Amino acid sequence: MDANGGWNVDEAEHAAHALAGFDLEYLEQPCASVDELAELRARLHDWQLPIAADESVRKADDPLAVARAGAADLLVIKAQPLGGIHRALELIAEAELPVVVSSALETSVGISMGAALAAAIPELSYDCGLATVGLLEYDVAVEPLVAVDGSIDVRRVEVNERVFHDYAATQDRDNWWRARLERCYKLLAVE
Repeated sequence: MDANGGWNVDEAEHAAHALAGFDLEYLEQPCASVDELAELRARLHDWQLPIAADESVRKADDPLAVARAGAADLLVIKAQPLGGIHRALELIAEAELPVVVSSALETSVGISMGAALAAAIPELSYDCGLATVGLLEYDVAVEPLVAVDGSIDVRRVEVNERVFHDYAATQDRDNWWRARLERCYKLLAVE
């Protein structure tokens, strides 16, 4: 169950009680802030319902703050917004918490990065959330990375040039993305 940080602590606690009969594996990002997650976790300390942090890791200035505060039982890790596979692995090692490797709604190009990250983690206690390619009408890969019997191959994908060109962004949109990538690169650049 993922609330995307949409509940305050009281609402999240009420929701946890209301959803108790559904045997949830974990409650993902029930509250927006690290302090709220920590308070909710304290309130639910007798429960067997782990609290997972996603946005508090992925969108945070300090992605380790949630682990240091004891505000989550596990982390939802998305490689791309954290700076790639190596940076995500460093964060996982520093956090010392179980993780769920997940993705946004991505093509096989992005899913290949998530699959490579998941394969590099010595122990995964939770299933990954990488089976999103099947939700897309088109994919840019010659052989899309779709889940088969709950598994996704770990491999690089070959881009289908025809689909890539047929659905290419306009020049304005391309320029917008390139500028965004340049801004992000400057933020991630190691001095």
